[in-house]
Amino acid sequence: PPTMKRLLLSIMGHTDVRRGVSARGRLAGLSAASSGILAPSFLARTPSSDRQSPSSARFSSVTGGMEAYPKDLVIRSKEKKDTATCIFLHGLGDTGRGWEDGAQFLSATLPHVKFILPTANSMAVTLNMGMKMPAWYDLEGLDLRSNEKCQGIDDSMERISDLIQKEVSRGRSMQRIVLAGFSQGGALSLYAGLRQKEQLAGIICMSGYLPKPSSYFSQSSSSASSSSSSSSSVDPDILSTPIRLFHGDADDVVKLEYAHDSLAYLKKMGCKDTGLKEYGMLPHSASIEELKDVRDFIASVLPDNGSGIKPKL
Repeated sequence: PPTMKRLLLSIMGHTDVRRGVSARGRLAGLSAASSGILAPSFLARTPSSDRQSPSSARFSSVTGGMEAYPKDLVIRSKEKKDTATCIFLHGLGDTGRGWEDGAQFLSATLPHVKFILPTANSMAVTLNMGMKMPAWYDLEGLDLRSNEKCQGIDDSMERISDLIQKEVSRGRSMQRIVLAGFSQGGALSLYAGLRQKEQLAGIICMSGYLPKPSSYFSQSSSSASSSSSSSSSVDPDILSTPIRLFHGDADDVVKLEYAHDSLAYLKKMGCKDTGLKEYGMLPHSASIEELKDVRDFIASVLPDNGSGIKPKL
């Protein structure tokens, strides 16, 4: 039915636009049964009164000038005061609004969590023949060498760090903030989450990978043996952050092996609480089963204990 198709595609958040083809268009012809994705009928748009859209501006090293960031979509419960925050980052070519229904699904059983869905600035993406689209950083390819470049990723990391600090300035503890994302957004969540000065409550990467993996290690050499070794450059306190990867085994865009490689890098750098959940027959998209697992992880690291907001004096 048209309504089911709209919800199905909305939950998928368009997936990533790669090879010049939109995954939304690629999946539009699939029925819920054939794709293995089911969308519950209670998923609905957020009433306009519950949306907040702050905007900001900063200098971009990618474009070389001041740019106003697209407005952030904020979803929160009417029934309960939020005591925790989840910042969710969309994939390449998508917007924060593309994950609105997914965030609504999570919010339905996590009313104490506020969801912030920012939208990346548009830039020319090399992988898509220079097409301009919302992107957290440029992509030249999906191989390991290409993932060592990621032009613009540090600008995006600063923007996400600013969002986190804005929550902290409002009284939110870092231990009450989760950073999550899908595909390129998931990659940025790992990159930015591991570079925070304080430990977050958790990091979620759906259908993504660890970008610039060598940047997490510092090289040291021994003159006696003329050998070199690498050690983790990540702050020891950050290594205790719970990190979860979620990935479909039928993903032909960001292959499952990239998730396994990312998990290996995380363990090599000393991350103490990591995990990878795989989903059979799931392509580069999200399923209700996966969203339920994401919800359960958020609930485990952001329990509804009412301790997220400092009392106003």
